[in-house]
Amino acid sequence: MKIAMIVNNYPPKVGGVEYHVQNLAHELVQLGHKVWVLNISNTPGTRSDDGVEVITRKAHLPIADVITVPGFGATRDISQFLIENRIDVVSIHTRFFPMSFVGLRAAQKAGIPVIHTEHGSGFVATKNPIVWLGSRVVDLTMGRYILRNATKVFGVSEAVTTFVEKLSGRHAEVFYNAITPPKPRSAHQDRPNHLVFVGRMVEGKGWDTFLDVVAQLRKEGYDVDGELLGDGAQLSAAREKISALGLNGIVTAPGRVTPGEVRERLAGATLVNPTVLSEGFQTTLVEAIAEGGRVVTFPVPGARMLAEKQAPVVISEEKTTKSMVSATRSLLKDPMPQAQPKIYQDLTWPEQAKNYTTACKDLIHHDGEL
Repeated sequence: MKIAMIVNNYPPKVGGVEYHVQNLAHELVQLGHKVWVLNISNTPGTRSDDGVEVITRKAHLPIADVITVPGFGATRDISQFLIENRIDVVSIHTRFFPMSFVGLRAAQKAGIPVIHTEHGSGFVATKNPIVWLGSRVVDLTMGRYILRNATKVFGVSEAVTTFVEKLSGRHAEVFYNAITPPKPRSAHQDRPNHLVFVGRMVEGKGWDTFLDVVAQLRKEGYDVDGELLGDGAQLSAAREKISALGLNGIVTAPGRVTPGEVRERLAGATLVNPTVLSEGFQTTLVEAIAEGGRVVTFPVPGARMLAEKQAPVVISEEKTTKSMVSATRSLLKDPMPQAQPKIYQDLTWPEQAKNYTTACKDLIHHDGEL
């Protein structure tokens, strides 16, 4: 098959959606399909990324370093590209990115089916009234249009599919976010007292709650240490709080680390995940489990599913510091067994790429019958 993934961002710009798209693209190529990624950035050009043809157009009007828009005529040009290259399926991701709308409209003009994958489980969580209003307007207009008009809609967790139906009235199938398989190891480390936070250092992500949890557990006599892995606007504030809580030498905050380093630091450790943002499905939960670690988390999308698969996951009763301390304390007192591969095997990209291929073939077959 020939598949065009039309997205705003693609690595080297990093984030959950970007890694999802890249990993899926790489695995589709491994399965023998031809894959193009059409994206936008400040450095336009063409390149090959492990067999994926990446075509980057100029980005315009950056908004909060998160969203940019393509140039005038992008829909027409992309539609022509789809026709000339005889693309079978168009893949778009996340309802509020302008390239998702452009990709959908281009595919409609070219008569090509579209799979939209939604990654958000709710409206944007923010205390900024301008951002709140702007994001809500986008969701109720462009976002709703995309969800209602894509040929097929996936959501990366049950919480996401529920949100899709709430916003658009459209049924969406669960297509779980996935991870690259762990590297073979003779044995996993086992260090549940090493607590790790992974995420952006921004309001709502939970870095401050993580530090409060570490401080409280040490006051209670637990020999725990920790790491804050990630960059962001509040990294300096996080480092200041480490000092203020007397955790220098106990908790480190190195800033951004590579995905490979994250996996190494999660190995055998306990991931503490106190986020209150509208997450879709955090692959870090699965990565921790696959690397022989354990997870303590607020109630977030995917956590219940993992717990039901007998993964070593403890879910706090409430989204509060007190509840997170209690959940972490219970895990430290009686650490659950490390996960066996069968628990997370179906949440790896080689498996999920096969499922995506099946969905694409079904769309092509159905489209050919119309």
